[in-house]
Amino acid sequence: MDRREKGSTKVLPFQPDAAFFFERGVRFLNRHDLSRALHSFERAVECEPSNAVNHCNLAGVLSELGDFEKSNEVLQGVLTDIAPDMAECYFYMANNYANLGEYELAEAHVVKYLEVDPTGEFAPDADEMLDVLIHEYGGGEILRESRRKQLETTRERDVARGMLEEGKFHEASLLLEKEIERQPEATAARNNLALAKYYLGHMEEAVAITRQVLELEPRNIHALCNLAVFIRHQGRDHEEYKQLIALLRKLMPLQFDQGYKLATTLGILGEHKAAYRIFLQLVQFGDRHDPSLYFALCAASANMNRSKRARQWLLEVQALDPDSGIADYYLEELERAMAKGNRMFFSYSYQLPFHLRAHGGGHAKSSGLAKLGAWAKDPGVRSSVYFALFRGPRPTKREALQALSVLNDAESLHILKEFVRDPTQSDDLVWNGVFVLQLLRVTGPVEVQLTGELKVIDLPTRDSRMLAWNPTFEAILRDVQTALASRDPDLADMAYDIWLRYLMFSFADLPKIVKRSVWSAALEYVSRRTAGRTEPQAVVARRYDVSVKALAKAAQAITLTL
Repeated sequence: MDRREKGSTKVLPFQPDAAFFFERGVRFLNRHDLSRALHSFERAVECEPSNAVNHCNLAGVLSELGDFEKSNEVLQGVLTDIAPDMAECYFYMANNYANLGEYELAEAHVVKYLEVDPTGEFAPDADEMLDVLIHEYGGGEILRESRRKQLETTRERDVARGMLEEGKFHEASLLLEKEIERQPEATAARNNLALAKYYLGHMEEAVAITRQVLELEPRNIHALCNLAVFIRHQGRDHEEYKQLIALLRKLMPLQFDQGYKLATTLGILGEHKAAYRIFLQLVQFGDRHDPSLYFALCAASANMNRSKRARQWLLEVQALDPDSGIADYYLEELERAMAKGNRMFFSYSYQLPFHLRAHGGGHAKSSGLAKLGAWAKDPGVRSSVYFALFRGPRPTKREALQALSVLNDAESLHILKEFVRDPTQSDDLVWNGVFVLQLLRVTGPVEVQLTGELKVIDLPTRDSRMLAWNPTFEAILRDVQTALASRDPDLADMAYDIWLRYLMFSFADLPKIVKRSVWSAALEYVSRRTAGRTEPQAVVARRYDVSVKALAKAAQAITLTL
């Protein structure tokens, strides 16, 4: 009996989709077969009429064929009906108008592109094009003034971006807020402001600003990526997050920066397969041979448990960037894991792990906090410190305060002043913040939240509550002041000054107090000696019932700070 009569053999019809026609169109373009490329991209548009990338590819082929007017009709349709935020359309239209001899329209569109996306992929070409249009075809004063304002805005945006990269989130926020006041529709500035707020730990503000961007541009890739990260960080793994991830998987940005942002975001959120697909497209259809891009492909491969493929990509990184040692380190770690049959997870950040970067940081104390000084420009370090300060458990908050005392810059001082005004912090932690401000030589009135009220303290202060953040250190001072009250009450203030100075000096690496009475005896001994009323160490040690050797060792540590 013929097996086909039972229906065991099935013929499945081939139904090509938009991705099929897109790849086919790219192949024809590479062969310079424009007519077939045009047909392929027309079919891709028919399959996915809402995909702006397909329309732009179609417009590009039309332009190559010399049909500049039809190309601009397609591009204008993208801006009007599909993706109003696709700034590159203005640049493509400017080129088409220039080819048509419509130089004023070309000028207007290239200026519009630079206003909307001044640091975009085509910004250098747009700058050059604008210069040609101005000098060769007589651009007017309006164009020149627009160009001047655009350059001024670009400089300010570059400064703000540099501050973000250095971890100066508060200073960047101030600049970005001013830019938004001048240009309420500046979506790039709003996206950067949202990131600054996120790094500062102001999650609700970050989400609100991002939603404002999406009201202006519903398909803004940077905003969509940021919102997905913010919502995930808040623990809101609900329907909106799922919808965002589904949308991000479908996007196919034309610009390299947008594609890299999208792929990196998907990778961070655990969507490694989707991230790999986009990173691979950036390599295949772009002309950038960036080691960070190949490293991202390695990370996505490793995180999908494809270690052999990850190793191949790492070898590419090693060839492109042999001097950094990054590929060497990860190759060694990956091969060690593969030999043991273990799986290795990678970060998408192209750098050595922080503990290795910080290892060369220089003269660090045993606590490791002093290393932060060498990495003050690392936004990851600062962001972690800020999150720990405002959202961590009590011990972690104290460690964050120690870290800020090492960073010691304008950004840190602002964060500290914000912290001591925070009504959610306990009084002892507020006093710890005040202690650090005084350590950093802040003077004058400072607003603080104490006992549920906003008060003002003038720094420096001798307030007895300055050590409320550490009961042991506070008790040592109290022991000594009580002992001095009966014999030398005028030395009480000196003991306070000496003890506070010692703790400030050693704040980044505070001593471990095993026996409180040893340090009390040492503080009294040093206070008496400083005032010229020295008593033998044996006499003071006997009063506190401690050994002379232990007193001497603690006294030496205190004396070194005088």
